[in-house]
Amino acid sequence: MLKRFAFSVLSAAMVLSLGTGAAFASQGDRVSTAKAPLTGSIQPQSANLYVGWTQKSGAHHYQLSIRNTDTNNILYVKGERIEHKWVYGDSISLPEVPPGPYRVWLGAYDNNGNIIGQDTNYVTVNYNGGNVWLNP
Repeated sequence: MLKRFAFSVLSAAMVLSLGTGAAFASQGDRVSTAKAPLTGSIQPQSANLYVGWTQKSGAHHYQLSIRNTDTNNILYVKGERIEHKWVYGDSISLPEVPPGPYRVWLGAYDNNGNIIGQDTNYVTVNYNGGNVWLNP
């Protein structure tokens, strides 16, 4: 008789605990009503802009200017204003450029500071960055 009573109590305890567990499980199955951000609203704050060009024969250095065509503001990269920036070689990679449309101007200068060639091109920087090629 004692065994039967213990078994009944144990069975009742198991049924109660299963019922409570089911109640907790249904709480966890609820779908959150918090709104997730839209995919279009998740954008990086900046990207790299690569500017390359064909070297001009007789060029000593180049000057680079970049302007945002939406705001008409000169581009600043890490606090440096990219207007008439002296550049040597045939390319420059600018980090942390804000997304947007830009006009890129490059002038080729000889040893005396005379302009011997120039080119302008447009580029849109997005989350993948941007690339522009010039031929001064």
